[in-house]
Amino acid sequence: MGSRHHSIARLNRGPMGQIPYRRVLLLMLVIGLFGGVPVYAQNYLGGFQRAAHDQHEAQVAGITQHIGAKVPLNLAFRNSRGKLVTLQRYFKPGRPVILNFIYFGCPGVCPFVMDGLAKAVNKMPLVAGSDYDVVTISFNPHDTPKVAAEKKIEYGSMLHSAAAIKHWHFLTGQEPAIKAITAAVGFHYVWLKQLQRYDHPAAIFVLTPGGRVSQYLYGVLYHPTTLKLSLVQAGDHTLGTAFDQVLLLCCSFNPATGRYSAIAVRVMTLSGVLVVVALGAMFGSLYYWERKHRRKNSSPGAST
Repeated sequence: MGSRHHSIARLNRGPMGQIPYRRVLLLMLVIGLFGGVPVYAQNYLGGFQRAAHDQHEAQVAGITQHIGAKVPLNLAFRNSRGKLVTLQRYFKPGRPVILNFIYFGCPGVCPFVMDGLAKAVNKMPLVAGSDYDVVTISFNPHDTPKVAAEKKIEYGSMLHSAAAIKHWHFLTGQEPAIKAITAAVGFHYVWLKQLQRYDHPAAIFVLTPGGRVSQYLYGVLYHPTTLKLSLVQAGDHTLGTAFDQVLLLCCSFNPATGRYSAIAVRVMTLSGVLVVVALGAMFGSLYYWERKHRRKNSSPGAST
C-alpha cells in the first residue's frame, strides 16, 4: 500500500505531471496580457462617455438633423480682426455657406475636420467668394479673435486660392450666441471636466443663402463632388453647370454614406425621355428632308 502511494506521488512530480500546471500558468499569463489590451482600449476610447456620466451630463455629444431649420442670422460674433459682426454679413444672395464648429485648442478631431475641408475646397471647381463662403465658429467661449487670426493663417496656408483664404471666416463669440447657433443646426457638444476638453461630433453643414440648413456632411473627409453638389442644391439652382442640375435630378443624398447616389427610377425616366427626344429629332429630320426632296422633284422643270 505504501509503495502504491509512493508511485503516485512520484508520477505527479515527474515532467509529465508538471506539464498541465505549466500550461495553465502560461495560458493565464497570455489571457492577462492580451485580454487586457481590448479592455484598456475600450477604457481609453470610452473616456469621454465615462467622464460625461460621472459629471451627470444630461446632454450627449452628437448631431440632430434640422433640415430646413432657419439659423438666427442676427447673432453677433467677433471676426479674426476682433470686429463685432452678425452672421447676416456672410450670407449673400445666390451664395450658400459652408458652416462648421471647432474649438481652437482641440487635441483631437478638429484639425482633421479643417484639413479635410481645406482639401475639398482646393479640389472643387466652385470659387469661394463668388459661389459660396466658409464660416468656422469656435464653440469655446474662451477662444479669442487673436487665436482665430492665427488659425486663419494656419489653415489659409493650405488653400490654393487667395479668394478662398479671404472668404474663409473664423469667428469667436460669447456662450449665448454659441449655444443659439449650435442648437439651430443640431450640433451638440459637452465639456468634460475630468478630461478638461470637449466631446463633440465631426461634421460640416451646408446652408442656403437665406440661412436654412440644407445638408449635413459627416466625418473628416469630404468628397469634392459631394460638397459641390451640396452647394449647388443649397444654391437654389443658381450654381454649377447644366450637367450638375441634371445630375441632381438623378441623384439623392444618402446621409448614411455621405454621398449622392443614383436613383434608378429617375435615371430610367430621364433616359426614356432622352431616347424619345432623340428619336423624335431623328424622325423629324428625316421627314423634313423627305418633304424637301419631294418638293424639289415635283417642281416644274425639275426633270425632262
